[in-house]
Amino acid sequence: MTQINPYPFKCPVCSKEFEDYVLLSTNQCGSSDLDTRPPEMMRSTMNAWIHECPKCGYVARDFDESPEITLEFLKSDTYQNIDFEFEKGLAEKFYKEYLILKQSGNTEDLYYPLLNCAWACDDAGDDKNACEIRKLCIDEISEDNETMSLIRLDLLRRSSQFNRAVEEYSHRTFSDEFLNEICTFQIMLAKSCDDGCYTVEDMQKMG
Repeated sequence: MTQINPYPFKCPVCSKEFEDYVLLSTNQCGSSDLDTRPPEMMRSTMNAWIHECPKCGYVARDFDESPEITLEFLKSDTYQNIDFEFEKGLAEKFYKEYLILKQSGNTEDLYYPLLNCAWACDDAGDDKNACEIRKLCIDEISEDNETMSLIRLDLLRRSSQFNRAVEEYSHRTFSDEFLNEICTFQIMLAKSCDDGCYTVEDMQKMG
């Protein structure tokens, strides 16, 4: 069961007090997508994952942490005039989180707000931006971790980079047989020029 309640916030940048909704509890029933997006009911709680100050526009998941960016950056053209015209405000919030992390030098986690942004675009039927955001996300993923490498493969396929996906992953071997099965399934989809969304359960049924 999902529980989302209003909660008081105070912006750590401009000190504006406001109220937003926070996720108190949820559940997952079913199989995750191949890019790790959770199933319902957690799938539909993204609007409570991130918060935006209505005054200065600062975006974060946790407003208790001290930000490493300034009010000047939030007023800059880079932040105010973002590169994408999103169909949904939630996608813009996640993209702004990416800009803030990038500005603060937190390069390790840059992929995650972009991945969330792509999911929000998917939900809005904003296929063009979903594709472009996935392309951007690919460049922010480290392949040192096998799970991350497979997320990257899904991003390549979902952004219609089929030849690249096949070329880079056809001969790749992972340490776990389950991960190898995911890779094989993704390559099969890429060879069919299939950029659709699939779950782990789909793979097990179709593989």
